[in-house]
Amino acid sequence: MISKKLLFSSTILSLPGLISIFVSLLSIPIHLKIAGIENYGNYIMFHLLLTISFLLNLGISKSIVISINNFPKYREEVAFEGVKYTLFISFFIFFFLILLLLFFQGILGDEKVFLIKYCLLGIIISLFYLCFEGIFLGNEKFKFSSLFNFIFYSLALSVPSLILIFYPNLTLENLIIISIMIKLLTIMLMMFVLILKGLIKKNKKKFLLNNLKKNSKWLTSNSILDQFYYLLDKYLIKIFLGPVALATYSIPQQIMWKLSVISKGFSNFLLPLLSKKNSTNDDFNTSLNIFLRILPVIIFSIFPLYGLLLKIWLGSQFSEEILHLTKIFSLSVLFSCGSHILVTKFEASKILKQNIKFESYLLPFFLIIIFFLIINSFPLAFIALTILAKELILLVLRMNFLKMEINNVNKYYYYLIIFLIMLFFSIYSQPIFFILEIIMIINILINYDN
Repeated sequence: MISKKLLFSSTILSLPGLISIFVSLLSIPIHLKIAGIENYGNYIMFHLLLTISFLLNLGISKSIVISINNFPKYREEVAFEGVKYTLFISFFIFFFLILLLLFFQGILGDEKVFLIKYCLLGIIISLFYLCFEGIFLGNEKFKFSSLFNFIFYSLALSVPSLILIFYPNLTLENLIIISIMIKLLTIMLMMFVLILKGLIKKNKKKFLLNNLKKNSKWLTSNSILDQFYYLLDKYLIKIFLGPVALATYSIPQQIMWKLSVISKGFSNFLLPLLSKKNSTNDDFNTSLNIFLRILPVIIFSIFPLYGLLLKIWLGSQFSEEILHLTKIFSLSVLFSCGSHILVTKFEASKILKQNIKFESYLLPFFLIIIFFLIINSFPLAFIALTILAKELILLVLRMNFLKMEINNVNKYYYYLIIFLIMLFFSIYSQPIFFILEIIMIINILINYDN
């Protein structure tokens, strides 16, 4: 039986991502039609740059969640420490980048200076968002976390695009300013709620510092690798193939990867739960079952509709290349969802070092292949397949390491092979794909209890 608390809380945490999919379906075609695909590519690139905040956060956000549940009597004190450390990091980043700008301002062009200035502001705002989000999650205030996540990530990205309907002459800088203002308003509201709810209390204890000493090295290293994997392909495409290719590549990836917020919602619920003493693996195994058995059935069921939906959605911007990319990224995100659940177990058990080893060993091969494909102008589908292979390898390595914690782990290996076969035939033979889909649904229904 699925835990009602798991299902309800994870749904609340996943809801922003689900809604954001529909918001993006509306905003992306509007941005493309009014401002053009190159403008959209540069706009997306700016938001990708802000994700460096996950690295500069130094693991404080997740350490807050873990520390609050390690020391439940001192929740408010841990939250205060988190804000204090975030403030220190923000001041350091601010002065460092200001000095960098003053030193290189004569060398850098106006476009790069403007980008760095807004990136600096956006990164600092994002650091405080991550800190405040960690406090809400640690205290299991999932509704607040869900609401602010929706505003900070979804609305801040999509609202500027929608405003183009009424003000079509807005420049890229105007769109970025609007986005940053929405993000700034969000963290101000978060701070107000935290104070109102009494979730922050001044102290001189060092609970968070002690946990940071234990976890920060691995959490930060893990963030570095995550950001490298997440941004490398997009940076190289932007540099070598241009903003148009980046937009073509990012549109299907952006939509499909929004599904990963569902697994992140489950992970946000699981992290404080698994961090508690004497926690069980029931909800952990249930979550893994949802993302590697149930969700794939739903995704593959709508594969035949992808072409029609994309044509309606993108109009003249639709191409077979985008269709194939969407299918490949669909499977990539399924593997990524399973990994999110597994990595949460690594984090809560304070064995993240093992996960970092897996990612570090794979990184050189991934880097060489991606770089080779892009500089030789291979089709974007080859790059997407490389991403898929990376997600598959990491998922298998993580499952194998945690196999003693996973119920009947061999069944997942079997499903992963079936999923790859189904992806192949969804592109090259629809009749065989339909047969495989029926077999998969029947098999899962018959063996659901196992």
